[in-house]
Amino acid sequence: MLHSIAYVAFQELATRISHRNTGHHSGDPVCDRMLARIATDENLHMVFYRNLFAAAFEMAPDQTMCAVRDVVVAFRMPGHGIPGFERAAAQMAIGGIYNLRIHHDDVLQPVLRYLKVLEISGLGPDGLAAQEELGMFMGGLDEQATRFDERREALLARRAARAS
Repeated sequence: MLHSIAYVAFQELATRISHRNTGHHSGDPVCDRMLARIATDENLHMVFYRNLFAAAFEMAPDQTMCAVRDVVVAFRMPGHGIPGFERAAAQMAIGGIYNLRIHHDDVLQPVLRYLKVLEISGLGPDGLAAQEELGMFMGGLDEQATRFDERREALLARRAARAS
């Protein structure tokens, strides 16, 4: 159950951001307004699950920390098994709809910061190990996002040069 709650706490925020960015990038005002409305609903879902997860930390901190670590490290967007998803995800990443930087800065960090996940004390050995692994993972993800940003900027610069 904790893994499910952890997943939806992050997934709802991820889909909110993805929908909102898709609307902005669509160039269609109707599409933008529709996806803004969907994004608002997704945000309400995220707040509910995030608050539920905060209560789980009070009741079972070690198990909850392990669930956070497991979900963050293995996170996949809904639809990842659909044929063609990887190609579409790459296009969305390059287009700035949803990528590693957005995932790190706008999805994972806000939820982790709200829950004060890396600051929780009084954990047992399993919880402490999960907290440490999560901290190391987040640092590595930030580095990966920086490398992605650099490659993305170079790709966009090459495309702009070809277009001119």
